[in-house]
Amino acid sequence: MTKIWRKNEWEQTGHSLLNKKNIDLKRRTSSTVPFGYKLHEKDERYMEPVDKQLEALEAVEGMVVKEQISLRDGCDWLENYTGRSITPMGLKKIIDRKYGTRDERLGFTS
Repeated sequence: MTKIWRKNEWEQTGHSLLNKKNIDLKRRTSSTVPFGYKLHEKDERYMEPVDKQLEALEAVEGMVVKEQISLRDGCDWLENYTGRSITPMGLKKIIDRKYGTRDERLGFTS
């Protein structure tokens, strides 16, 4: 009975999960919205991806991992291209989570 009532309540309020149209929403876990995402217009508990930012981030990640550009240059490029700022340490944390630390990538771990 509770589930049916809750579903009816969500339909009446227009809950964003019921009105989802092929958008991959992520649940917001902190007060900071990560690079590549923006708050959902109807429900601030969820974030939706920004394709332009995610594609640019992926391109810069590849260049930084291959050591073609520095973290700082990558951050400057991302800010100029997307209009959203990111710190070199923030970019480093994203890359380290995805590819491992620089020492791990180069095989220097003991």
